[in-house]
Amino acid sequence: MARAAWRNLRARDRVEGGSTLTQQVAKLLLDRRAVLATGRVRSRGWLQKLNEAVVAVRLEHRLSKLEILALYLNLAPYGNQITGAERASRAYFGIPASLATPAQAAFLAALPQRPSRFNPWRNLRQATARQRSVLDRMERRGLVAPTAAAEARAERLRLAGESSPFIAPHFVGMVLADLPDPKPERVVTTLDADLQRTVDGIVRSQRSLLERHGATNVAVVVLDNTTAQWLAWEGSGNFEAGDRGGSINGPTMPRQPGSALKTFTYALAFESGRTPATVLPDIPSSFPTAEEGVVYTPRNYDGRYRGPLLARSALAGSINVPAVWMASELGVPEVLRFLRRAGFTTFDRTGAHYGLGVTLGNAEVRLDELTAAYAAFARGGLWVAPRTVLSPVYGLQSTDRQESAERRPQTEDRLQQPADRRPKTEDSVQLVSPRTAYWITDILSDDEARAFIFGRGSQLEFPFPVAVKTGTSQAYHDNWTVGFSQHVTVGVWVGNFDRTPLVGSSGVTGAGPLFHAVMLAAEARAGGMTGSGSLAARPADLVETRLCALSGMRAQDACPIKRREWLPRDAPEAAGDALPCSWHHATEQGVVTVWPERYRAWADTAGVRTRIDRRAERRPGFVSGAVGPRRDTSTTARASLHVTSPADGTVFLIDPTLRPEFQAVPLRAIGAGPTRVSWTVNGRAVGSAAGDATLQWPLERGPQHAVVRDADGRTAEVSFIVK
Repeated sequence: MARAAWRNLRARDRVEGGSTLTQQVAKLLLDRRAVLATGRVRSRGWLQKLNEAVVAVRLEHRLSKLEILALYLNLAPYGNQITGAERASRAYFGIPASLATPAQAAFLAALPQRPSRFNPWRNLRQATARQRSVLDRMERRGLVAPTAAAEARAERLRLAGESSPFIAPHFVGMVLADLPDPKPERVVTTLDADLQRTVDGIVRSQRSLLERHGATNVAVVVLDNTTAQWLAWEGSGNFEAGDRGGSINGPTMPRQPGSALKTFTYALAFESGRTPATVLPDIPSSFPTAEEGVVYTPRNYDGRYRGPLLARSALAGSINVPAVWMASELGVPEVLRFLRRAGFTTFDRTGAHYGLGVTLGNAEVRLDELTAAYAAFARGGLWVAPRTVLSPVYGLQSTDRQESAERRPQTEDRLQQPADRRPKTEDSVQLVSPRTAYWITDILSDDEARAFIFGRGSQLEFPFPVAVKTGTSQAYHDNWTVGFSQHVTVGVWVGNFDRTPLVGSSGVTGAGPLFHAVMLAAEARAGGMTGSGSLAARPADLVETRLCALSGMRAQDACPIKRREWLPRDAPEAAGDALPCSWHHATEQGVVTVWPERYRAWADTAGVRTRIDRRAERRPGFVSGAVGPRRDTSTTARASLHVTSPADGTVFLIDPTLRPEFQAVPLRAIGAGPTRVSWTVNGRAVGSAAGDATLQWPLERGPQHAVVRDADGRTAEVSFIVK
């Protein structure tokens, strides 16, 4: 130190440092201890230098020169948050340090002196100049032959591409932020490093496909079903892409989930007494909202309506209108309470704020919370709070200090964690019954049930059972695929953090391929990839029942399409003495379908209501809507007349960009039976139609009062406004 001080004084500049290699080791050890103890870097000064000198003397007394050198090589900084020569060799050259050439070794040896200035990914020219200086000095001291030194100078160094200094940077940052101060020296997380690398590779391989859809960001999470531990966590798709929000932790960012939320509406419905055989209307419908005069009119993804649908088909095919009907029957406040109980923290408004659109995903959720909620169905209805850390270790650990953070327990080992690593009771809640969990799992893993929308052979099918659901948000800003197998639950989000819309991308085409590849990789790590049948154990109180695929009632011979469903023993459809389907009847002209009044207009539009059906409906021996065909013993047996469109109090707006002939209000009433009805608006006759048909009335500005009258003189009325 005295020599360095004298030379610096003579040169009137800092030309030499006073620290020996042992003092550098002492400095690195003391700096590390200070950060662990206080979370701050040590200050600099003569007292600190003196402390380093004392520690250096002790190191010299206790360790050999080779041991001190080994400490230095393991503790020295090599830039880009890389510590240690071994990691530096792998990061910059992609090889172990033992295989480094003299040129590469000299390059690495030069970095610790000024790791920021000699950063090879930022300033390769200066790093190379420093390497040549090291080689010249080695040659002068006879440590390398002149020919070998010349070869080393001529060697063209090929650096590995710049990458994240560690895997799962978003996950690591999240874990560190959640740890209390002072931070522990070593933290063992739940992450499976090998699976994480595989997920990173999958994301890279899919990047060109995603860019064709206009997607620059990706979020992927994998959750262990048994232990509720995160096994993989991809935050943005490219941590280094700062101009594209690469540092944003995507799984924790609220975004609209689209149809991925429908599953929870159906789960609540099953908890409330509905079953997969419950029939829901997929017909043009309007629902009142909290805002007076405003109605909500949902539409399906493809613009089509399919009439009566069993709940199984409606959920598996992700049809919008039936889901809204179900949410309307349950009530939005009940749906919100259920979602909050399922672990969603983003629903902080009232039911009036979200409205019925909440079941279609008009609110925002987090991918990690959505994935954890789906995992509850994989556990028979048990929701468990996810875990990120296995064991934070406070204090110095002599045997563990050198162990790489990448050496994690394998997934199959993690499935057999000791009792103290199992989720605690207060971190779990029985979200739904095992029966509901079985129904949801069975529907979402039913490839045949969703084939009428998604077809067969899509990215949603696997060689082993997987329950899966997709979602696409409004205006195609986000798309999602989330689902679970026997061992893991996988969630994938694709979109743009700046909310730029995607181009022709849905949950199947955007997030679907990523989900498929990640699920295959995760199941392979868990020892799965085999098996068939159901993912969930079927409850003993369910019995197999043959149903009419149209009405959901107990099938009879006249029903053209039948399907089997597992229903509770006490369900009316499962009882041996239950009345058979009342929609289908065998006649001399063939099978007649007596459509309930709710579906007649749709059946006419779809062309499935035949002339024979209409004649049968006019026969006095049939009463539409009854449990079964019976004689009409009263002239007043028909349902009361009421208007179904428009809804009372509706406000219609005239669009100045459309021609008047394309803007009309559909007038429709039910309960009139087979006779015709006449319509008046503000006392002026506007036309007549069949009892359950629709009459189009061109929009006219002002308050309107419509009255419908049937052949028996019964009337119904409704008021609305056109602006």
